[in-house]
Amino acid sequence: MKKTVSDTKLFAVLLCRLLLVPLRNFVVIPIVSAVIGIILVSRITDWWTGADSYYIYLVGDHKNDQVIADVFEGFREQPCNNGDIQIADKTINNVPVKAKCVDDEGEPAKARQISDDLAKRDDTLMVIGHVKSTQTKAALPNYLIQARPPIPAILTLETNPHLIPGNQMDNESSEDYQPVFRLWPTDDKQAAEAGQFALKHNHSVLWVVEDKHNPVYSQYLASRFVQWAQANHGKVVMWSTNMAVPPAETLRELKIDFVFFAGDWSNALILINQIKRIFPPKHRPTLFLSDASVNPQLITYGGSDLDGINIYLTFPLTSAQYFNDGFKTIGKDARSIVDWLIDDTSQHFETDRRENASFKYWLLFLLNRHEVEDARTVLNSRMEKAVRDDKVFESTLDQYQFVRDNGKNSLAQWHIWKVEKVEQDDATGYQFVDGQ
Repeated sequence: MKKTVSDTKLFAVLLCRLLLVPLRNFVVIPIVSAVIGIILVSRITDWWTGADSYYIYLVGDHKNDQVIADVFEGFREQPCNNGDIQIADKTINNVPVKAKCVDDEGEPAKARQISDDLAKRDDTLMVIGHVKSTQTKAALPNYLIQARPPIPAILTLETNPHLIPGNQMDNESSEDYQPVFRLWPTDDKQAAEAGQFALKHNHSVLWVVEDKHNPVYSQYLASRFVQWAQANHGKVVMWSTNMAVPPAETLRELKIDFVFFAGDWSNALILINQIKRIFPPKHRPTLFLSDASVNPQLITYGGSDLDGINIYLTFPLTSAQYFNDGFKTIGKDARSIVDWLIDDTSQHFETDRRENASFKYWLLFLLNRHEVEDARTVLNSRMEKAVRDDKVFESTLDQYQFVRDNGKNSLAQWHIWKVEKVEQDDATGYQFVDGQ
């Protein structure tokens, strides 16, 4: 007798159900349960123990900017592409401290995005960055306001004095202290140094050129130079940007004898070539470059273009200090300060953390859970105490003493350099030398 199609389908359905029930009960459900269990247990374990390591993030355009790469390599003692590194066996509350590089691509929007992410991570102990004033200004609100407690920041080459959000550094209240240490002197002093140089050498007709590449840095520095010159009887007859050079005839008629340029080395080279073509050899003004122009590439790529014009620069190091190890030395100084802070934080962790301990602290203490927020809280207090005690940090280049006003280094100073022609092996070259 032939089976109908419906009987065949019914048989198949019954067979599937017969096979799937044990498969579901004894294979699928246990596997799914195990996966869910692993996820939940790992989450609970992560919550219980906290981060495996605390990180010092070095943030800046280290892939495209050799200066930033050198600063970071001085801090880490190896290139950024070598991955995470342990900070000389340093620990806080038995948690290792490591250093990791992050690239902000030299873009303020990217810097803001990265800082937002780091402010939310459970392993961010401290930030070294973003090296350029424009990116740093964009990033600091997330480190100092969004993150609770604030994420300490070490600023290496930034010189704009108004980077800290809220401008609260004059407030003497402990709870308003912003944990920022700045290694470089500020642009208020740099502008004054350049202005004093101009008047000392009888330059009275001044042209100010503002580089648009790093606007938070260059616009403030240019404006401070103009203010200083006007307050000290200097005559600023032209203030322009590198993107809008005034007509050559106008510049010659003004009889300009001094040009102050606030910007980086590549745009400084363009300005040098413009000056040499605008002004006749015997009437070329002295060119004074800001610290952002200090770069070996100014000499390398400038070559003979540097001849026939007096070029001076200002920088926080003497030329001898600079040539010792370049920008890596600034990274080494940052590292020596951070090493001291980590040691001090580790030494005083228990006592400082217990002073204002809440119920949450004691609960987590009993559960043996490590939180980076605890480490940051103590690190912040140790930074504030160093400021309050006028501690002097001894480092490779110089001494550092940080004050409450913007975290600046009260011992920092500016030095004057000159680009000088040298004859070596029947060839002409150029170099940076100390000079007034």
